[in-house]
Amino acid sequence: MTSVHRPPRPRTTRRAGALPAGGALLAATLLLGGALAEPATAAPTTADRSSADRSSAGLGRTGQAPLAWGACPAPTPLANGTDYPRDPREQCATLQVPRDYRHPGAGSITLTVSRIRTADPAHRLGDLVVVPGGPGGSGLDYPSQMLGILPSAVMNSYDLIGFDERGVGNSTPVHCGLSAADRAAQLNYPYPAPDGDISGNLAFAQRVADTCAATQGDYLGDISTVNSARDLDRIRTALGVPKISYLGTSYGTYLGQIYATMFASHTDKVVLDSTVAPGGVEQGVSLYGLGTEQSFPALAAYLAQQDATLHLGATQAAVRAGYFRLAAKLDRAPLRLSEGRVLDGNAFRALTFSVLTNGAYYPLAARVWQAADTGVLPPPGPGGGGTLPMVIPDNFVAAQDAVICNDTPWPRDPGYYAARTAADRIRYPLSNGMPGNVWPCASWHYQPTEPPVRADPIGPRNILMLQNHQDPDTAYAGARQTLRAFGHRATMVTLEATGHGVNFADPKVADPFTAFLLSGRLPAGN
Repeated sequence: MTSVHRPPRPRTTRRAGALPAGGALLAATLLLGGALAEPATAAPTTADRSSADRSSAGLGRTGQAPLAWGACPAPTPLANGTDYPRDPREQCATLQVPRDYRHPGAGSITLTVSRIRTADPAHRLGDLVVVPGGPGGSGLDYPSQMLGILPSAVMNSYDLIGFDERGVGNSTPVHCGLSAADRAAQLNYPYPAPDGDISGNLAFAQRVADTCAATQGDYLGDISTVNSARDLDRIRTALGVPKISYLGTSYGTYLGQIYATMFASHTDKVVLDSTVAPGGVEQGVSLYGLGTEQSFPALAAYLAQQDATLHLGATQAAVRAGYFRLAAKLDRAPLRLSEGRVLDGNAFRALTFSVLTNGAYYPLAARVWQAADTGVLPPPGPGGGGTLPMVIPDNFVAAQDAVICNDTPWPRDPGYYAARTAADRIRYPLSNGMPGNVWPCASWHYQPTEPPVRADPIGPRNILMLQNHQDPDTAYAGARQTLRAFGHRATMVTLEATGHGVNFADPKVADPFTAFLLSGRLPAGN
């Protein structure tokens, strides 16, 4: 769900999405100092929603001018310092939207929007907004990324629309001014101390919240998924269309849920790939432990099959036991790497969690586990390149924390997180209490300004959900809750697969997805 920092999304038909700073893979693999090889493969009432729909229904009511398409700004680097490859056909435009929709006179912010037009205008069906995971990452170049992923029939039928959400990249960005130490990728997941103590996490959460408030001020309080949904409807108005279609992945599915709830009459076809639970990122994070337990057996099987060379265990049970042995070993004596890098127990746990998102990363886990076991650093893996950064961009952290903290009210009592972390350590030992631990939201200086919006069944039957059964980031159980919340509106196609992000090359995905986008026909049943 909020797997906030991942390597660049490969231009293949298989994607590993991202939820909060899913920096685990970045966090730990960076410690090896080599570039990664790319994988080969409280809701509003009906009256409230009607009013929300009407608020963006026409140019005359919003004063929204049409988009003026032109050249795009410089790409926003990913967490690892690289850029998404941009297709030369991509165009960009800007528009002004209220900073605070409840108080339109409080000023405006700038949104930056992108577009790649269909190569077959004669058969164009409309606009398909594509939104990546996050929150916090730039979506401006996501249309370029999707060119190598979506079925050609879909590409020929839609203009692809992307945008940087408010606070991100080229859309009036937020900043916290955090030190490099406080932006260390490893800290993006709140693993407790090896003995379960969370005092260090509490201090970190308070420091981040205080620094963000002192640096950015009240604008941080205006960054939320609900406001991004309102922004999206302003984009729809500026496009001059009564309805838009939507494809969101990971955190992007939560924005899709909110938009389809607040602006149901403005949705054409909605596709949610790897769906966040209806409670948003807060609830999604709480399911990381369950997702890890369900996804780990696939990695364990992979490592067990190579026991003759890896010596990490010949059975899944032996590999699981080895995981705990190696984590404890690194807790006691971290492995010193080059350039001051350290592989400690929490970096090892974070890397293993992140590797579960895509089977193409399993060889990386084998290298790191073997290094932890033997104390001998492995040679660089395939792919070449220089050392990846170990810190997350300040804008990414600021936007991520703002969205997560402003979407839902988080408990303030430190004892709540201590108790939840302790319970999670027992119930889901692979994640050692991380899913229950504290985030900066417990000390955030801004409270949600309105009740959370949750998916509900009021609206057209036009939502297709695509979900892997073993997903570490957006657990299947959370997706099932969203499916139930949408009721008759949604159908879910579940793949007996492990990883985060469905494989659009799989006919079990491509066929229903293409049929839905071209005809509006949903699969029968779930």
